[in-house]
Amino acid sequence: MRDVFIVFRKELREILRDRRTLTAIALAVIATPTILFVISQVSVKTATQTYTIGYSGQIPAGLEVLFTATGLKLERVDDPAAAAKRQVDIGLAFSASGIDEYYDPTRQSAQIADIRVQTILGRYDAAKIAATLQEKGVDPSILDPLPVRSHPLSSPTQAASNAFLSFFLPYILITMSLTGGLSAALDSSAGERERKTLESLLLTPAPRGQLLIGKILAVSTISLLAAVASIGSMLVALSQISFGNGGGQNEHVALSPLAATVMLWLAVLLAASFSSVTIALGTLARNFRQGQAYATPLYFITIFPASIVLFIPDFNPGVAYYLIPILNAVLVLRDAIVHNSIEWTALAVTSVSLILTGALCFYAALRLFTREALLVRS
Repeated sequence: MRDVFIVFRKELREILRDRRTLTAIALAVIATPTILFVISQVSVKTATQTYTIGYSGQIPAGLEVLFTATGLKLERVDDPAAAAKRQVDIGLAFSASGIDEYYDPTRQSAQIADIRVQTILGRYDAAKIAATLQEKGVDPSILDPLPVRSHPLSSPTQAASNAFLSFFLPYILITMSLTGGLSAALDSSAGERERKTLESLLLTPAPRGQLLIGKILAVSTISLLAAVASIGSMLVALSQISFGNGGGQNEHVALSPLAATVMLWLAVLLAASFSSVTIALGTLARNFRQGQAYATPLYFITIFPASIVLFIPDFNPGVAYYLIPILNAVLVLRDAIVHNSIEWTALAVTSVSLILTGALCFYAALRLFTREALLVRS
């Protein structure tokens, strides 16, 4: 173990001297909260934005108040259909026979305005009918023979914040576990070959396996540091964003202790696996640039499983899905965030899968390190 520690200390010192690795980590720490801040501002602006309704004809009594209270600005126009193309977000033509609506489905503002208009008109119609029935002495409750009473089992605001975290956190964890230590892994393998120092290291009395373990530990440490730093900066940024729950109180996005523990455990397993495979790819390369070319497909291999939760948020997998590396980490972390609980069978299968994947990657890297061709190939 003494040789492992010596190599670990040597590799860690060289990694920390490499500006590329430190710059990548610093950019991730700065870029993550910046991107999330921009996203949150866009979301808030979209939710509170006032949309313009171009109308013609006579607005029914009381409907104008509902439009204004829902963030819809009324503007009289000559031709609502023509105005809806560019001038306003949506066009309404009021007549004795009803309302003609004109909007462009390709415009997002028109889609949002249409949803608001349909909601307002639905409520207005219901209120109008109820008032008419009450005037005639008929109980308006006959319009709702089976009323539904909602009982949310958790805070809707907290559910929204958990959904937001489950949307971004697995993606950031996977990508930063790979990219955070990629430069360090290639530098400690292909970079050493390019500098002509790998041969000297392999000729030392230390066993090849211990040399490789020392390198993997150093790269895994940097990968883990990059992932935790990036996620930590994201959580700090989100903790400064308030979300109102309609009761005069504000809630903040926060990661539960259980989800944080699961995240750290998965980050360790992923960092070890990615470090082994990137060092193996770097060992195959003759120089740093070629190592980057070999590692490029890893981006697509990792991004695809991580993106599944973005497009299929309600995906309910069987146990077999937890055998698939990377995808299983995304699914386990998503469940821990959304439900604040752990399915121990899924976590066990995921852990075994990632450990076996890391062991396989380590074995491949070790086979490359034991090839004497490494000493003479240039």
